[in-house]
Amino acid sequence: MSIAFIFGTNLLNYDPRGVAEFHAANPCMQRLYASVGEWTGLDEDLLLRRREDADADPETRSRQGSVALAAAMIGIHDVLGQQFGIHPAAVGGLSLGSMVSSCLAGALPRRCVFELLMRMDHIGPRDPAGPAEGVAVAFLPVDDDIELLVEPKRDGVWLAGDFGTHPTGQFRILLLSGYRESLERLAAETTVGSVQLQELNTVAVHTPLREAVRASIAPLIAEVAIKDPVLPLCSALEQRTLSTAAEVADMFSRNAVETIRIDAMSAEMRRHRTRLGLVLGPSLPRGWIDFPFPVVHIESPADLPAVTAGIFETGAVMPPRRVR
Repeated sequence: MSIAFIFGTNLLNYDPRGVAEFHAANPCMQRLYASVGEWTGLDEDLLLRRREDADADPETRSRQGSVALAAAMIGIHDVLGQQFGIHPAAVGGLSLGSMVSSCLAGALPRRCVFELLMRMDHIGPRDPAGPAEGVAVAFLPVDDDIELLVEPKRDGVWLAGDFGTHPTGQFRILLLSGYRESLERLAAETTVGSVQLQELNTVAVHTPLREAVRASIAPLIAEVAIKDPVLPLCSALEQRTLSTAAEVADMFSRNAVETIRIDAMSAEMRRHRTRLGLVLGPSLPRGWIDFPFPVVHIESPADLPAVTAGIFETGAVMPPRRVR
């Protein structure tokens, strides 16, 4: 009957102003950002998304964006804990968020997470003459078969993310990833608007096309002293709780090439008797996901009263701090 912290993934062009407001008002977050700057070499303006490196290649921009969002999520975690005494009884995350949640579950030090994000490939080498990649969001009626949209039924399209049923109960929200031509063909063959290509996203995330990313992570993980998590760490690759260092390392390795499933993670949190979920940072779209418990998104200080109200309304018990 407690609280779970949920960490999402890198949303393109998220509004960074709320994170900047948290940073300006909280010394604990300022200290974190100073440390992240030392560990990564990125300045505060990049970390707070006040500017972008216009000359950076896509790999570098992806790396910087991941570090910035990871800092935001961990910083908000620190504000909740140090300023308000709000600590999680369970944690979990999607993609980037799975790495952040592993850290905050006590499986590896913060510095290791940021150094890993700076050293690993986020896109991996690609053939400039090869086929273009892409990502699409699909809105699938709940009675339709997901398998008809993706490999092996449809060449060049994979299910990158299953975000579950929309709160209306009328359709599922899917992230499809693969070759752009295949995605365009799928969009043309389905109901208008049901498959929407994301023009700014040109990387087929969470598919076998990211095998180079997986390969880059493997030797880096071997250098990190991953420990057994202290908190229940809920996986988004399948419904289970990761309880050993080996399971965490395996999740890190699989993360780039396998489907993320929010229902699997949230169902496991529910099994741990979660009463209230807190989504930290601008890492999941509001109002799109039907969690099995009430959820509050915390993207700016203006969201904090809703956290207090949520704790009161759900009767969630605030556990003591367990990860130091």
